[in-house]
Amino acid sequence: MIIIRFLTLFFIVFSLCTNLAFAVQQGGIQYTIPIEYSLFDENKVNAEAESLYQRFLTSEDERQKYILLETMLGKYTILGEIDKENPLYFTRLGIIFDKMHKDRWAKSNFFRSTNLNPNYPYANYSFANFYFDRKDFRKALKEYLRAYNTGYDNHYETLYQIGTIYEKYGDFSSAINFYNKALAIKYSEELRAKIVSLEDLLSKNSLYNQRDRQRLDK
Repeated sequence: MIIIRFLTLFFIVFSLCTNLAFAVQQGGIQYTIPIEYSLFDENKVNAEAESLYQRFLTSEDERQKYILLETMLGKYTILGEIDKENPLYFTRLGIIFDKMHKDRWAKSNFFRSTNLNPNYPYANYSFANFYFDRKDFRKALKEYLRAYNTGYDNHYETLYQIGTIYEKYGDFSSAINFYNKALAIKYSEELRAKIVSLEDLLSKNSLYNQRDRQRLDK
């Protein structure tokens, strides 16, 4: 069953992403029939793809989520061929491949999206999530900060994730700063408690460092 699903996925990706044409054979002669993407209604395909994406976000059935990913892959591949300059389509392809654990294809589409528009915060944020999930916090922070600086300065998840990475690095002052920004957007007792805890740690560290400097001065 796993082999069959993999071959199905491979065929979808291969036919939609690389071949871009149908091949038929008749009388010993092979004919290639190009796909005419101009015949597709971009608005209709986009609406279908968006509906599938929203269903994916709300679904709790893992089997259904994977089927939705496979269907979305076809839709967004078509959209990427219709409009090769739209970073949204390649960001969504990056997210789909990320969820499928196809890292190389995910990165390729995220890079394509950010190259098309370096100031597209949705692409930066999604690329940051890719790195964060793989515990590459240095690259994740770089992309989150790009998202923050290009329009996501009031985006709760971006602010929270930046705070989380700074906390992991032990930069409590920066972590508190971004956690407070996130708290102002969406209040949470849990986040408030985290901020209080970090402020306490920062205060203790500052007091310790002050006493240490005083000993050295004597």
